[in-house]
Amino acid sequence: MSDLNRRTFGATVVGGIAASTVGAENSSGEVAVGPIVGHVSSSSAMIWYRPGVAGKYELRVRRPGQHNSDPFLAVSDPENDLCVIWEVPDLKTATSYEYEILKDGKLISGGASQTFKTGPADDAKTKTSLAFGSCAESGPLKLWSQMAENDADGLILLGDTPYIDTTNLEVQRAKHREFLSIPELSEFGRSRPVWGTWDDHDFGRNDSDGNLPGKENSRKAFTEYRALASYGDGESGVYTKFRRAGAEVFLLDTRWFARTEPSPVDPEKPSLLGKKQWQWLLDGLKASDAPFKVIACGMIWDNKRNTESDDWSTYSHERQALFDFIGEQGISGVVLIGGDIHCSRWLQYKTEEQVGYPIRQFIVSPIHARVIPTLNVPHPDLIKGAAIPNVWLRLDVDTTAEDPTLHAHWIQMNGRQMWDVKLTESELTKK
Repeated sequence: MSDLNRRTFGATVVGGIAASTVGAENSSGEVAVGPIVGHVSSSSAMIWYRPGVAGKYELRVRRPGQHNSDPFLAVSDPENDLCVIWEVPDLKTATSYEYEILKDGKLISGGASQTFKTGPADDAKTKTSLAFGSCAESGPLKLWSQMAENDADGLILLGDTPYIDTTNLEVQRAKHREFLSIPELSEFGRSRPVWGTWDDHDFGRNDSDGNLPGKENSRKAFTEYRALASYGDGESGVYTKFRRAGAEVFLLDTRWFARTEPSPVDPEKPSLLGKKQWQWLLDGLKASDAPFKVIACGMIWDNKRNTESDDWSTYSHERQALFDFIGEQGISGVVLIGGDIHCSRWLQYKTEEQVGYPIRQFIVSPIHARVIPTLNVPHPDLIKGAAIPNVWLRLDVDTTAEDPTLHAHWIQMNGRQMWDVKLTESELTKK
């Protein structure tokens, strides 16, 4: 069954049932996980929950101070590992809501922490802050709490979140459950949206591409455990996008299609994104009126310079074609984000002639403590680079000024800011 066919009125049935908070046990002794807020737009929200027993569940959403709300119903099913995703439409823009989960009329998950706020209007004069991170293990870590303490409005997981390293469906599911049970991450996700894509280790194996046997199992588990507005084309891949005021974020899938078909820009070479995702990205960039277009994925946009081939340098024909398209179409505000390499780096490519302005890449890795200093390699366009553990990236977008700004901060777990770069829309516009 395709992802699109799983949509039902008011809810997406991807499995689900019972308990009150993360790690709480229901009457059968099963452990529930969640809830987690997924994709949130200016007029809708998605709520994910994984109870421990199959059955019918009810979500109620209301504005603070209201007592009545329409129920949104979903059925938990072992076929989807008991995960439920509710989709709540017709919400007011930039408005706070409370939510609770019931079974048989009884409250099983609620409380003051179960809130979310819909996004601002696309053209709103406002500020927004997004957290990005990659390469995370499944143990408690205060880094997740610091994202909330730094007022991040939402979180984007760039892959290797978590490490799974198999396409076995039951292991995939167990690893996702373990990851979403991290207390600090769960606390963040109860009130703020969490988006994500995958990289090699959650796709199924180190340095893997789209020829990986069993990748369908990885995708099934991913769609069960991530509440996104879309997953690829509904049948393959997991790429998606969302708009948050002045930023439109394009989350790429650089695994599912890699080396499975000829490149749409050079049929003599293998594709990274595949024809459908490639066209989706070009169409989305061309149509976007966001001041800043953030193109993010798990892998880095240049050469890792090791024995592995999972980087954009291996598919440089598509990267060059993308830059050509951005320049030819006069698309402003593009920045790149990558992860994977257990180093954090800031590069400024000399693309003025090709694009009309220098394109920046922000690499943020790892969330965990295991760094790889040998991957912090020299590069002619490197501004900053370091192998530092427990790092996340905060991206602030401000559209209140006449010239909107984007401010990127690399932040260590102890709160120390490493580097930051501030850009304006006019700086990222073809002259």
